[in-house]
Amino acid sequence: MTLPEGARGIQPILANGAIGSHFTSVQRLLPSLRRLALLVLLWPVFAWAEPAEFAAVERADHARIAATIAGDVTALGQLLSDDLHYAHSDGRVQTKAEFLAAVGANRIRYLSFDPHDVKLQSIAPGAVAMNGRARIAVEAGGQRLEFTLRFLAVWREESGHWRLLAYQSSQLKEAADAAGR
Repeated sequence: MTLPEGARGIQPILANGAIGSHFTSVQRLLPSLRRLALLVLLWPVFAWAEPAEFAAVERADHARIAATIAGDVTALGQLLSDDLHYAHSDGRVQTKAEFLAAVGANRIRYLSFDPHDVKLQSIAPGAVAMNGRARIAVEAGGQRLEFTLRFLAVWREESGHWRLLAYQSSQLKEAADAAGR
């Protein structure tokens, strides 16, 4: 390589390839850097996009609530995972069979279930966490009870269908509920 007169001092650097190798490395990195820049620019679009699975989980949850209120254990059974762990606000934990038997026997008759402040989060492929609050009215032992719960539900996609895998609730005191806590 022949350099102009004033550039002869840098000839050894060019000869051993130091600058040339750095330039080649940067050239190799450019496509990755461009992709990274594009991802950074588009991140807000991806971060706010609601996964299609959320709509399917919401539909499944609405169907679960309707089947529970109707006491329709056949429809409800289709929406519950065989691995269900259903933890009630009083601390009782039931399996799928136990929960379906209780709904079918009307031991506790659900009159209404009004969820609000519901948030969904994709936690793994085929798994969605749902949390929020719900105002519930039930009839138990001939007595009508109304209360507010905070709940956490985990839905899992099984054989192409969303099924409730786990449910945990905690009853809120009315004063705390009114304050939004």
